[in-house]
This record gives sequence, structure tokens and C-alpha cells, in this order.
Amino acid sequence: MTLSKKYISSEDHVLIVDDFLANGEAATAALRLLRMSHATIAGLAVLIEKSFQPGHEKLASQGIEVYALAQITEMSENYIKFKD
Repeated sequence: MTLSKKYISSEDHVLIVDDFLANGEAATAALRLLRMSHATIAGLAVLIEKSFQPGHEKLASQGIEVYALAQITEMSENYIKFKD
């Protein structure tokens, strides 16, 4: 992941938007780059969160607000259970 200094500065407020949240590695990389630019991080919005994996807790423990449109609570080869 790369981020040009000419696009993000300490005056920016950034909401990270991603498709999936599982282990939080992509979001952690984005956060690292944004912190290097001293931008304000508004939070992380994801379409689908696999809430049975550690990504949400990993990010929340760093003070990041995580917003998900849908949360998968269980998943197997032929089964997906979403949070009500």
C-alpha cells in the first residue's frame, strides 16, 4: 500500500473504506500510512465484517471506530450466519 504525501496532510480527516474486515491487516497498513502523515483518522467503514475473526478488536483496541454494514458471525463451506 502506498500513499503520496501530496494528497494527505495533517489537516485531513480520513474515513477508511474497505470491502471486508477479517484480521485487520489491510486496515492496519492504511492506519500506519495515515499516522505517518499526521492526518486525523475518523474511523473505518467496511461492507462486511467477519466478526468471528480478530480484526474488529485489534482496531478497536487502538481507538479506531469500526462501522460495518453487515457482520458475519459464523461461516462454513455451505453456511453463512449474519448478525441480526
